[in-house]
Amino acid sequence: MAALRNCAKCGKLFTPISSSIKLCVQCEKDEQDQFNQVKEYLKEHAKATVIELTKATGVERKQIYEWVKSGRLDIASVLDLGLSCESCGKSIKSGRFCIECAARIESDARKVLAQQDRTKPTDSGSRKDRAGFHVADSIRRRRGY
Repeated sequence: MAALRNCAKCGKLFTPISSSIKLCVQCEKDEQDQFNQVKEYLKEHAKATVIELTKATGVERKQIYEWVKSGRLDIASVLDLGLSCESCGKSIKSGRFCIECAARIESDARKVLAQQDRTKPTDSGSRKDRAGFHVADSIRRRRGY
């Protein structure tokens, strides 16, 4: 029997398709409708502030910030979005980290993975794919750097 879960938004009991799903079908649909509404408004009003966006669409500012942090929504045209890097506190336009911190985190992760690779005995001698983090590359692509 599949595990039941309470919807994070309305509290209704539902059966999620995967463990990452936090909303019931209806709340997921409502959130997608809100997201589409925000995207359409931004197409027509590219220079809108978050406050104008909230007033015009009725979508909570917290939800908009959540979409921006997750990378789902990119509103780089807004000058001062109010987001800051979770590592250094520098002002950013999308995601959770500035480019410098993302690159540092990626570098640190690569070092740790390299150390783990050296300590593990190799079975076949060579690896086809190398594990790693591509956070900085993703941020650069999104921002057009």
